Amino acid sequence: MSTLDLSALPRPAVVETLDYETVLADLRADLLRLYPAAAEVLALESEPLNKLLEVAAYRELVIRARINDAARAVMLPWAVGTDLDNLAARYDLARLPGEDDERLRSRVLMGYHALSAAGSPTSWRLRAMSVSVDVRQVDVWADRPGRVKVCLLARVAANANDVTPDQQAVGRALFGEHPQAGANSMCWRVAVPGDAIVGQTEAALLAEDVRPLTVDVDVTAVRVLPLAVAATLVHPPGPDGALLAAGAAARVRALGARAAFRVDVTRAALVAALMGDGIRDAVLATPAADIAAGRGEIPVITSITVTPQARHD
Repeated sequence: MSTLDLSALPRPAVVETLDYETVLADLRADLLRLYPAAAEVLALESEPLNKLLEVAAYRELVIRARINDAARAVMLPWAVGTDLDNLAARYDLARLPGEDDERLRSRVLMGYHALSAAGSPTSWRLRAMSVSVDVRQVDVWADRPGRVKVCLLARVAANANDVTPDQQAVGRALFGEHPQAGANSMCWRVAVPGDAIVGQTEAALLAEDVRPLTVDVDVTAVRVLPLAVAATLVHPPGPDGALLAAGAAARVRALGARAAFRVDVTRAALVAALMGDGIRDAVLATPAADIAAGRGEIPVITSITVTPQARHD
């Protein structure tokens, strides 16, 4: 079961747009309606009454802003910080160490599906993601009657000297740079069966109050499908080819940042990302074919090579 896309919700009507000049004009209009003779003195910029109106308008604006904040604090898409913590408590969820608002918000949204034991795919995802912030994505399916497969995309902090360059490239593409990448040569790698995070998640899902009776649970790790993108950008003489190539690489990198379970990476999507203003054609050398992702699989763009080529008509 999919969860709601909170970013697609309309702006709540209770949160009003604030404008100081509008509030000030309304106060002036109310004063003149009650005391028309004040129009002559209000025309003078140095009139103290104008300053009083400005102070009143500012204080009303502050109060309205506070009302807006209070309204947002009880709405899941808008709540942040401790307000979000209190919303999560409705579903017996607490913020994990190091968990940011976005991740906690996604778990709260899944909480509707896990008010009892695990059962639906979304409830299994919630239980797995509640183990640690290092569990980044979860894929769930039944490979046979009575057994649930739970596949984790999880990160593990490792010394760069103990990780192959390919593993570092995959970890960097999926999780970014480790906070201690420079001084202590640390990096992220993808968790594999046997890592502690996989064992911890399995233990959490096998708990009596989580796993339904007669259901077997098999917790495993993601199968990464690494791919290198190499392309030639054809552009007319004149534009800076290096800038065009850098922009195209950034767009492909943004496409790769959306890597997820069962999401294919197609050549058409890569060519579309490479194209941009000032580019006549994008000749994609690799991958030679679409990368199809099945259950428990995530395609990951590990390297991007874009070569500009100026051509006359």
